[in-house]
Amino acid sequence: MTGAEQGVQMTVRCGACGGTAIRSVGQFLMHGRELWWDADSSCPHCGTTLCEYWGPATVPEDVREALLTTHGPARLRLAGSLTDPLAALRTLREGSASSLQRTRELLAELRNFGLHGTAVEMAYWKVRLAERGIAAEVADGFGRAYRYVGPPELRSAAGPGGRPVRTADEFTAWVDGQTAEELAEPFTFVVDLGGALLLAPRRSEHVACAGGRLVLSAGEIGFRRSGGGWEVETISNHSTGYCPDTTSWPAVTAALTRVGLPHPGAFTYAAVFRRCPRCTACNLVREEHYACAFCDADLPEHWNVDPAAGTQAAAA
Repeated sequence: MTGAEQGVQMTVRCGACGGTAIRSVGQFLMHGRELWWDADSSCPHCGTTLCEYWGPATVPEDVREALLTTHGPARLRLAGSLTDPLAALRTLREGSASSLQRTRELLAELRNFGLHGTAVEMAYWKVRLAERGIAAEVADGFGRAYRYVGPPELRSAAGPGGRPVRTADEFTAWVDGQTAEELAEPFTFVVDLGGALLLAPRRSEHVACAGGRLVLSAGEIGFRRSGGGWEVETISNHSTGYCPDTTSWPAVTAALTRVGLPHPGAFTYAAVFRRCPRCTACNLVREEHYACAFCDADLPEHWNVDPAAGTQAAAA
């Protein structure tokens, strides 16, 4: 095994004895240019081991989510001007086996904002593009990704997502379509894995705004006129669907800076979410009172709403 490698461990339920087993999942580059993944589990109680999957195939969503929520997404950007778009298009289509339309979308992402995904996926694309003389660089994203932790029925009903706002022109087009009554209230927002701001009406569910996908942050945002333009007046990470940590602010400020929107420099209301280690209820901490509102147990100092060591069912 050579090249990039990324993995994570999580707890799973052993299908043989019902005890707690350890599941290890990962992605890596085989021979420096082939994207592979694997997953195996072992139970310390009954000794059962299981190699679940391995090989150069599309990584299952639960494995990919585990990597992204633990390590965060990476971004691939061109290291210079793209002088041969056709070569890049061919590389992306061959490497992804996607439709021509989807390949064109990937090329647009690469040229404008950069591709995003796991660190190994971005290393894979860097190698493939380099083989056709296209230089690109892999950079870290903005911390961990967050998956939806609210009621499952809301995720299953999630639509295509909110309005993406990635440039000043896109924001102008969006804000011109809002009424004075709508602009008087905050809007629902998320920042997707590509670092783009997505907006929806205030009473929209965050999972609907995100299209059910992982996010870098989520909350509510209010705008006001400033001179001849607009600026962010209020912004929070208050989302009971994703419960993002206050440390998700760098992803938010990067999205707002990309659009060219002046902002307060921090969350004007910073929601502190914690999951109770005793009763597992999710709490919104108020006035730094770190005690569960349901069972009065002590809450941890650090964010733990959706830890990487989540319980999953594993076949034996």
